[in-house]
Amino acid sequence: MFKRFKKKTAIIDGEKVTFRKGATILETARMAGIEIPTLCHMENHPPTGVCRVCVVEVEGSRTLPGACHTPITEGMVIHTRSPKVLAVRQGVVELMLSAHTGNCVNDPNAESCKLHNLASDHEVGAPRFTITHPRFYPIEEKNPYVQRNLSKCILCRRCITACEEIAGKNIMSIGYRGFKSKIIAGCDTSLTTDECRNCGICIEYCPTGALSHPENQHAVPPSRMTSGTTVKKQPPPGKPSRAELLPLLKKEVSHSGCLSAETMKLVAGKTDLSISETFGVSSFYAFLPREGNTTNRIRICRCVPCFLKQGASVITSLQKELGIHPGGITSDGKFSLEVVSCIGACDQAPAMMINETVYGNLSPDKISEILQTY
Repeated sequence: MFKRFKKKTAIIDGEKVTFRKGATILETARMAGIEIPTLCHMENHPPTGVCRVCVVEVEGSRTLPGACHTPITEGMVIHTRSPKVLAVRQGVVELMLSAHTGNCVNDPNAESCKLHNLASDHEVGAPRFTITHPRFYPIEEKNPYVQRNLSKCILCRRCITACEEIAGKNIMSIGYRGFKSKIIAGCDTSLTTDECRNCGICIEYCPTGALSHPENQHAVPPSRMTSGTTVKKQPPPGKPSRAELLPLLKKEVSHSGCLSAETMKLVAGKTDLSISETFGVSSFYAFLPREGNTTNRIRICRCVPCFLKQGASVITSLQKELGIHPGGITSDGKFSLEVVSCIGACDQAPAMMINETVYGNLSPDKISEILQTY
């Protein structure tokens, strides 16, 4: 006789639900007709959990987990619209709106923006937060197939997933870090017809209208769209894997002093990765410079330990001594100055590096003496 298995159950918003092994909270809720909002999630694709809109409250948990990537377990008691959940969602949406600098007020297509609708559903008004570095980008209209307005981008990464796993092209990636993070193509250039043509799949997955069809183009026919996932390419035998990308980039820096666009194209070819992915990795790490022509590269830390020990005054002293601001190069090409997130010398805060040498326990009066040794 066949053994009868007891169905596993959980409770979502007071309703008893059954679920299959390995299911997430989001999948189970939707099967039960309970809607949990999402922005970054794509059906039939691995969850990324970057937008945090789908947070829920699980009794006994000290945090609000994301429903899209959290497995549901036997006996879970889940609340999808508790006061705590709604407050967090409102805050998340407000933060995204503050960085979403597209002109939604005058946009006739604003109603198709999922972020706009989410803000309306959760009664989120104008953001209260002041953005120090607002993200304004010019609209890219060079490509006749895809128009990009990155000022509307919320970094949900759906376009990257659609391009790589559905179109199988792997043109876009995420670049830089912090407030400078953005979706990039190639070495952070505009989309060209050499890279992206006659497709438009990414447009259909963009939730905010950051990607759109130019006026003279029509939407991609439904037959072109597929929810299936393509198998990611594996490096051919003998080629380095993705895990070896960073060591390869470091090797190129030690050889030539910086990573030019041509160098990154060369490295991308060696690893069988896209140029945008290679550039994205290089732009994330401050120790992988993309510009050269300086004799001595100064990197000074701005992290909390340095900040608490008057690191700001040391940075000011450096700027005065060199006559340049962070990101600049002295007129004689002898020094460049970069303010970075961390150099791994917190025990010597405030600290800086000149080339590969660390100088710690700095004070403004030490700067001139150090620079004179170079």
